[in-house]
Amino acid sequence: MRNPFSRLRLAVDDPFQNADVRLLFGAQGISSLGSQVSHIAFPLIAIDVINASNGSIALLELAYLIPFVLLGLPAGALLDRRTRRPVLIATDIARTGLLLIVPLCYVLNILSMPILLVVLFLIGACSLLYDVAHQSYLPAILRGPQLGVANGRLMAMESATGVAGPALAGIAVARLTGPIALVIDSLSFLVSALMVQRVRHVEQAPTFTEREVEERSLLREMREGLAWVVQHPHLRGNALAALIFNFFGGLASGPLIIAYARRELALPTELIGFVIGAGTIGIVVGTIVNAKVVRWLGMGRTLVLGGFILPVMPLGFALLDRSMGVPLIAALAILTQFVAFFGAGLFHVNQVTYRQLITPARLLGRMNASMKTVMLLGLPLGALIGSVIAENFGLRAALFAGAAGIILGPLPLLASGIARVHAQPAHTEG
Repeated sequence: MRNPFSRLRLAVDDPFQNADVRLLFGAQGISSLGSQVSHIAFPLIAIDVINASNGSIALLELAYLIPFVLLGLPAGALLDRRTRRPVLIATDIARTGLLLIVPLCYVLNILSMPILLVVLFLIGACSLLYDVAHQSYLPAILRGPQLGVANGRLMAMESATGVAGPALAGIAVARLTGPIALVIDSLSFLVSALMVQRVRHVEQAPTFTEREVEERSLLREMREGLAWVVQHPHLRGNALAALIFNFFGGLASGPLIIAYARRELALPTELIGFVIGAGTIGIVVGTIVNAKVVRWLGMGRTLVLGGFILPVMPLGFALLDRSMGVPLIAALAILTQFVAFFGAGLFHVNQVTYRQLITPARLLGRMNASMKTVMLLGLPLGALIGSVIAENFGLRAALFAGAAGIILGPLPLLASGIARVHAQPAHTEG
């Protein structure tokens, strides 16, 4: 009799055959699921507990993202000097403690917008270090095609938590209040730290000659990583495209969309979570079908296609109106989210894998930090301008402004020539 579970067995070259990869994925999945609570809780705390203005709500995104701009380049240079696993563990533990500050202040009746902004700033700094270390650590364990498969599954897993997480977060915030629901998120980071601690891969510490140590300069190392991104036409095109996406996406940031859903569309908290979560199903589908689309169109064209699909989401939300009724609003919001994030799945998986494979190992940390800095530079600027637009012209005006600008995002991709790249390159050593 044929074993009914035979098809579930992993192939010999499957990245999940590696126990360390499974632990890293488990840690990322648990912390990502918990983080969805924060994405819903912080804006709703500002709206329902503090009664903050529309402009103040937009500043939540700014506070979280400023560390990525200010600290991104030095973080990458410093992480290239050391092993990355201890950084993953330390930042998970730090975020556990930081999140607990909010419920503590709520219980003491001293919670305010400045406290939310400071906590988000510090969480953003920890998230920056974690993200750069994680993207530089995975290529040390996996090589070549396995890395591409792993990145696709990583994004699919994060997208899956993006489906379940907001729905659970909406229920948790509605039933427990936002500050208390953050306790759940804090525990997720603690569990993540414990799982990363169990990884047995022996990471090789970077070695430097005596002369290199003597001539070591943080500024020079930062310039070297940034120069690699700026001088490589494909990396430069990806970074500029993401900069445009993020700047105009910042005008229509997540907190503003939640505020729009709450204040303008009058959606209940539980439904807001379901709408946001259901929309990210598109990323899951995008990452699943990515390999087939790449075989059909080629890697570069698939990446560009994803960029052209992204503007659907803010435009779709801006066109929604309370007069449509809750069922139709929810259906249209889910549809626009699905289509836009389907494009995000095609874009993100291919560009992350491509830049990891073409970059020498000694530059991975600085490259990832430089890309993140350039790509995310637009988000805090967009969030700041979005707060002004929302405060003076309303939430819908901010969403329309974001949608109009995101359309320009794919232009640097076309100019870079990456559309002519048919397949992912071999792993670059050195």
